[in-house]
Amino acid sequence: MNDFHWQVDEDDGPAPWGDGGRRHGRNPYFWFLTICLLMLLVGGWAAVRWRLHRTQEQLRQQVQAALDLEQTAVHQGDGDLFFSLQATDPAWFAAQLSPDNVARAVAGRQATKVAPVGEMLWANISWTTGETGESYQHIAFFQQVNGRLLHTATDPTYWGRNFRLETGWGYLDYMEVDAVWAEEIANFVGVVIGETCTAGCMAGPRPLTLALTPDWSDTAVPDRLHIPSPRLLALDAAGQPADLFYAELRRRLQNHLTPTTIRFAVPPDIAQIADYETAAAAFTLRYPHIRVEIVPLSDPTPIELLAFDGAAFPPTEEMLASGQILDLTDYTRSDPDFAPGDFYEQIWQGGEWHGRTWFLPYAAEMPVLFYDKAAYRRAQYPEPSPRWTWDEMHRDMLITSKPFAADQPTWGFLDPGNDVLFSYAYNWENDCHEPAAVRCERPLTDTAVSAALTWYQNMAGQRGQMPNLTEIPDRERENILLNWQSARRRAVIWVDSPRRYEFQRLLAPLGVTLFPGSNQFDGMTPLHVYGHFITQQAENPRAAWEWLRFLSFAPPRAQFRLIPARPSVAESSGYWQILPRELGNPMRIAFPFARPVKLAEQRYFTEEQVTAVLSGGATPKQAARLVPALVWFGVSGKQ
Repeated sequence: MNDFHWQVDEDDGPAPWGDGGRRHGRNPYFWFLTICLLMLLVGGWAAVRWRLHRTQEQLRQQVQAALDLEQTAVHQGDGDLFFSLQATDPAWFAAQLSPDNVARAVAGRQATKVAPVGEMLWANISWTTGETGESYQHIAFFQQVNGRLLHTATDPTYWGRNFRLETGWGYLDYMEVDAVWAEEIANFVGVVIGETCTAGCMAGPRPLTLALTPDWSDTAVPDRLHIPSPRLLALDAAGQPADLFYAELRRRLQNHLTPTTIRFAVPPDIAQIADYETAAAAFTLRYPHIRVEIVPLSDPTPIELLAFDGAAFPPTEEMLASGQILDLTDYTRSDPDFAPGDFYEQIWQGGEWHGRTWFLPYAAEMPVLFYDKAAYRRAQYPEPSPRWTWDEMHRDMLITSKPFAADQPTWGFLDPGNDVLFSYAYNWENDCHEPAAVRCERPLTDTAVSAALTWYQNMAGQRGQMPNLTEIPDRERENILLNWQSARRRAVIWVDSPRRYEFQRLLAPLGVTLFPGSNQFDGMTPLHVYGHFITQQAENPRAAWEWLRFLSFAPPRAQFRLIPARPSVAESSGYWQILPRELGNPMRIAFPFARPVKLAEQRYFTEEQVTAVLSGGATPKQAARLVPALVWFGVSGKQ
C-alpha cells in the first residue's frame, strides 16, 4: 500500500428520485422500467470502471517499458538512448548522473501504479536494493510528447502549496503533499541535532532552515539545507519515509553541524603545491571548522581522483558522463557570496557541459603566435599585422622560410599541439557579429573539424610549411618547442605560451601576433580553462564548495601568465597592466575573440584523428567522426 494519496473522483450515483407527481408504487410497468434503468446504470458504471482499469494498466505497461529501456541503456553505457527517454531539462539531465539515481536504474524498477492527470502521468515506482534486499518506492513523472513517453523531473500540480513549520531548531519548509510527515521529520531533525551537539558540534549553531524539495536541487545559502522529498528519495513498502531518507537526512545535518577535513588533489608542481598550501592556511583562518589537506598527484587516473573530495585538474568529459563529478550549478546560483557575474564570459563557459557548471574556472591560458623577426628581415617582408588572414599567414610561411643559409629556419609554421586546429575550426565559416565571439554559441561541428583537418593535411610535411609531427614520439613532442626553437629556430612562426615570452625574446628578436581570421572577422584564439571540481564521493560537498569559492578569488601565480577567471582578480593583481607591452597588446586584442575549448570539444583533434589523415588512413571527413566513444554511467562502451 503506497501513500501517494491518488484518487479518481467517482459519482455516488444518480440523485434520488423526487417524490412529487403521480405515484407508481403499484404499477408493474413502473417497476419494470425502474429495474431496467438501474441495470443500465450499474452496467454503465461497471463498464466505465473496467475501461478506466484497462487504461491505467495500459499506461502502467507503457511506463514499465520506458523504465526497462532506461535500465538497458544504463547497462550498455548508452547515454544517447537513455537521454532520448528524458525530458529536455539540464537540471534533470544532471540529476540522472548522480550515483543514487544510476543505482536505481541498474537495480531495475517496477511501475506499480500509474494515474493520468491532465497531460502528465504520475507513477508509483518500486525497486529493491542489492545490498539489503529491502524494497522501496518513489514517485515519478512522465509526459506524452508527440506520441513519445518522456520521463520528466516533476509536476507542480502534484505537490500543492508551500508550507513552513516553526520548530525549536529553526524552520521546516515543505510541500502540501508532505504535510502528513512534517511533525515526524521535524522531531527527527531535533533528535539528530541534540545527539550531534552532545558529542560535539560547532559552537553556537544558528537557526537552521531545512527544505523538503520537490526536485533534486541543492543550495549554498548559509544555514539552509535541501533534501529531496521522501516521495522522491525513498518511501518504504508501507508508503512511509524510508530508512534511506532518514540516513541521508542525518548525513546532511551532521555535515552542517560538525567540523570537517577536505582532501584536495593538486598537480605535483612545487610552485603550485606551495600556492595551494598557502591558500589552504588562509582559508582555515577564515573558516576554522574546515581543514584542507593538499595532496600532490602526478597524472592521476579518474579512479584515483575519486578518493578525494575535490581536485585542481580539469575533468574530462568521460568523468562527467560516468557520474563522477558533482554538478555545481545550484551552488553558483544560490551562494550570496559567490558573485557569478564576476567572471570573464569566455572563461566561465569552459566549465559548462550540457547547460550546467561542472568545474569552477580559476584561470585560463591563451596561447599566442610568436614569430622570428630576423626571418622577416632577411626575406625583406613586412611583419604580420594583428588582424591577418589564414591566406596571409600561408603566404608569410612560404616567403620567410626560404633557406637563405644552413642555420636558418626550414619550416614556416610549428604547433606541437592542436591549438591551430581549434582556431581554424572555430573560424571556419564564421558569421559572428557579436563584440565577444563566445556569445555566438556556435557549436564545433564535424564540418568545421573536417575543414581544419583538410587545411592541416595540405600543410603538414610540405617543404617550407609545417612539419608532420605524427612521426615524432609523444615524449619528444613535449620538448619540441624547447629543442626546436631555442639556439637555432627551425620555424618562423609558432604557437607558444605567453609565459615563455622573455625566454624566446632573449634567444633572438621576437614578435607576437594573433591567430589568423578571415577578411570579415578576426581570428579566434582557443582558451584552455583551468579550474577545480568536487567529486560525487565528497564527504561534505558544501564544505568543498566553500573551498572552491575561496580559490576563485585567488590570483594565479604571475609567472604562469594565466588569465584570472574573475575580472576583479585581474584588476587587483594588475594582470593586464604588468604584461610586457609587445605581449600585452596582442593579448588584449585577442581576448574578446577567444573561445574556450569546451569539455565536449576536447575529444576532437586527437592524435588518432590527425595521424589517420596524414597517413592516408582516413579522409578528413572520416577522421572528424573518429571521436572516442563516451563512457556513460561508468560503463565502457555499448554492449
